[in-house]
Amino acid sequence: MDLSCPFSTSGCQDQRPDMSMSTLNNNDKIIRAWHFGPGGLRGRGGMGRFLAYLVPALTRDAAQVKCRVVDTYGPGPFWQMPFWFALAWLRLGWHALCGHIDLVHIHMAAYGSVFRKLLLLLLARAFGLPVILHLHGADFVEFMDRLRPASLRRAVIRTMASAEQLVVIGNYWRDYFTATLGIPGQRVTIIHNGVPDPRYSEPPIAWRTLREGGRLLTLGELGPRKGTPELLAALTDPRLRARPWTAVLAGNGPVEHYRAELQRMELTDRVQIPGWVERNEAWRLLAESDVFLLPSHMEGLPVAILEAMATGLPVITTPVGAIEDAIEDGVTGLLIPVGDTAALSDAILRLLDDPALGARLATAARLRFEQQFSIEHTATQVAALYTRLLTPTGTAPAHGTS
Repeated sequence: MDLSCPFSTSGCQDQRPDMSMSTLNNNDKIIRAWHFGPGGLRGRGGMGRFLAYLVPALTRDAAQVKCRVVDTYGPGPFWQMPFWFALAWLRLGWHALCGHIDLVHIHMAAYGSVFRKLLLLLLARAFGLPVILHLHGADFVEFMDRLRPASLRRAVIRTMASAEQLVVIGNYWRDYFTATLGIPGQRVTIIHNGVPDPRYSEPPIAWRTLREGGRLLTLGELGPRKGTPELLAALTDPRLRARPWTAVLAGNGPVEHYRAELQRMELTDRVQIPGWVERNEAWRLLAESDVFLLPSHMEGLPVAILEAMATGLPVITTPVGAIEDAIEDGVTGLLIPVGDTAALSDAILRLLDDPALGARLATAARLRFEQQFSIEHTATQVAALYTRLLTPTGTAPAHGTS
């Protein structure tokens, strides 16, 4: 069966390992899963990085799954987004009509992403396709709290609940969808984000010990939601200025604004802001760093924290979103109150002054990663969900019920 797009193929990336029917165990049917997300496999931010990790793992470790990833946003400026989304919507309709799709996996954030992705959900349901709605948005609660009028809020909840499964990335989010939004628990599945093991990279990333002075690192969008103002303020603490540390704040967002803040705070000799870095560069920075910082105000389950855990870095972060599924205070990292600049400074000093503590936290975090947050573990759960939804005798709810 021809799976090629009838439109331009830019923004529609195929992952096609050799998976002919003869290579499958027990003559399993190949599951043709179509993923829809912003940026496709090249999207910036945690959702794009997660997709870039998940799809190869699915097609490598679950031989009965073939994935196609369709970009719903595009690589260009915001004004181009409606054209990319319209193209994604047409692709879904055409290939659903031609019988090329078995299952639709939609990756959703908040605000405009919700309305765009629900349009895709409705189209897939119109063709009788099972849909997984996978929530990644850190600010989804804020979006729902602001959504007006009440009738629109109810319509959004009702449409989300029409998906065969809502996948959320932690216990906090499952509780929110079931207790606050009233979506039946059997429709909500927790599948944690996962990341690759850097020890199998080339060259492998080795364990580290805290170097004299220490190198601090944060990865992710720069801005108030990620706690960038508090982080910069914490780094001006006189006690920290007396230590010979350096820091890298890598990410997209208002980069020039924060570079100007470095000048104002007289931190340019200590702190670098390189802007957005691609995956290979992010792993290199992790390998060269000693402490990972993410003092966020809102989160889903940050891929960057999982990458730090996998690399063997002690983590300082906040107990927001599903972070506490991964970081247990004093065990796998240090948790500080949201917006507490003094607590952030204190936590950084603790790790700079006590390398043994950092090593203990990093070792426990690495073990937690191996047990729960490897991309292979995530891919196995996703593949099992695909199989369950496509098995007639499975326990998935009937299509269209709520």
